[in-house]
Amino acid sequence: MAEPAPYGSDLFLDRYCLPILSTLPEGSLDTYNNIIGGFGLDDLQSYARDIRDSWKVYLICLVTTFILIFLWNWMLRLCAEFLAWLAIFVVGVGIVAIGFGIKYYKTVNQPTETVSKWLDYTAYTVWGLAGVYALVVLCVYYAIKISIKVLRVSAKIVMNNLRMILIPLSGIVVMVVWILFYGYSLLWLMSCG
Repeated sequence: MAEPAPYGSDLFLDRYCLPILSTLPEGSLDTYNNIIGGFGLDDLQSYARDIRDSWKVYLICLVTTFILIFLWNWMLRLCAEFLAWLAIFVVGVGIVAIGFGIKYYKTVNQPTETVSKWLDYTAYTVWGLAGVYALVVLCVYYAIKISIKVLRVSAKIVMNNLRMILIPLSGIVVMVVWILFYGYSLLWLMSCG
């Protein structure tokens, strides 16, 4: 009987050694995938490794989010009306641009007759929705003016009470800790066989 070829292994849950896929001999890879892949442990191990390896990215995203929240509230406090109308205008322009994007796609790719007709209908429908959007904005003009004033006041409240930003953060932390505990407990149960 021949000796098995050497391969690298990785410790899973500080309890079991699982082989590293790239170091497995070619004949053993299918057997490994059938056994371990059936439980899904290789996927969970790669997910956990990805999260562990990219903790810096998560931290950068968290800090950037808080900086953007602070800047957005500061800008709302200073120029809420401009930002609100800018957002409304950008959404309208975006809807119109989607229609032009569909027409551009049609001219570049030159699809069949039927697809070309449907792309035209889609572009016209999107432009119709842009018209409806403009009419709705005109009809609710005074409601938008009132909501801008409410937005400016709420931005002042948030800037004066920055502790309010920590309330969702604490909820997120509790939820992440709970999910991690649940996942870790589930993995332990799965490893017991």
